[in-house]
Amino acid sequence: MEIKNILKLTCLFLGKENLENLTELDGSQTSTSAEQKELNFLLRCLNLTYSEIASDYIPLLKTENVLSTNGKIVFSNLSKNLCEVKSLKDENGFKVSYKLYPDYILAEGKNFEITYSYLPETLTNISSTLEDFSKKVSEKILAYGTAMEYCFISGLYDDAQIWERRFKDAILVRSGKKTEIKLPKRRWI
Repeated sequence: MEIKNILKLTCLFLGKENLENLTELDGSQTSTSAEQKELNFLLRCLNLTYSEIASDYIPLLKTENVLSTNGKIVFSNLSKNLCEVKSLKDENGFKVSYKLYPDYILAEGKNFEITYSYLPETLTNISSTLEDFSKKVSEKILAYGTAMEYCFISGLYDDAQIWERRFKDAILVRSGKKTEIKLPKRRWI
């Protein structure tokens, strides 16, 4: 997903036609310093939404092999910013018990396969792309969340509640269980 498409959609939702036509968003208008500042503000709101989805709704998962030193797996040795450990296995594929500390994991062994959820890196470039959460999150959902954050921070609380409801309804539908619900058979007493 492209960041500029999400920001264009957010500008549409918020009624910011002046930002929608900027060259940074593939428009024809060059930006003033005030417009550039507002565009950066929208990007920060998108970062808040992006992190919220990853931490609260649909986790981004990473599996990697790590070596421990003295039974410690230091978080800084992982390739991503750890949020929650999902599983820890030894080199034979067996689950290993571990103890979690503020900056490392303590476990017996040397080689491990760790699966964990992580927080995404901060988005800084409008022309770059972002993770689409295995096709579960659309540009529209991210635009809802960005509009919500923008309105909350700007003090537009009534508008923020509208965007919050739309965002939460959409994200809960996408992250919810999609299989058939089976109820137990009826029994007569």
